[in-house]
Amino acid sequence: MITLASFLMGIAFGGTFNVYVSPIKFVNRATNPNISISHEVDAPYYYSSLYAKMAKEDNGHGGYHPVEKVRVYSEHTIEVLYPDCNYRRRPVLCAIENGHYYVETIVTLNDNQMIFRTTLYAPDGTIINTATRTDEMVVNWIRQQEVTVVETETRQGKQTMTHFGKEEMPLKWEIPYQLLQYHAQQASMGLWVGVKLN
Repeated sequence: MITLASFLMGIAFGGTFNVYVSPIKFVNRATNPNISISHEVDAPYYYSSLYAKMAKEDNGHGGYHPVEKVRVYSEHTIEVLYPDCNYRRRPVLCAIENGHYYVETIVTLNDNQMIFRTTLYAPDGTIINTATRTDEMVVNWIRQQEVTVVETETRQGKQTMTHFGKEEMPLKWEIPYQLLQYHAQQASMGLWVGVKLN
């Protein structure tokens, strides 16, 4: 039944490049309480809608030309085309069963770095391309040492004496990384610019 539906969809859309883009999945391994991330989970869908046209396909003569028809679907719109598959729980399997492409985006957070990775899967479940953007925690160490400067005036002129006291442990100043719209936009563009379909 599913194979027949995929075949009929292929006839109906003849040569259409269908793509399902799932919401961002977050893997939070950060223990630092100063790290907080909030982001629009559907950003990869919006940017894929803009940049999927940059993908290239084989023209049959040894070269490539831009993909002509691209249809990009979100978690909410894919169910209209393929209502019999649970895209929230099994997106790769649904893409394989229904014969379309799938874009997965995973953001991994740890105490030192944010990794924004987006991956394009072919209809057979293999990876075609992936793009990654990162941002890192900046750590500055502020030296703590008591310094006493004494100026005295004598007949010979001014004299300055500097006394360095005990040095304390330096202060750690952390500037947390940020997850910006820029990361989603750049990763999506990098993903689609590098795609060449045969």
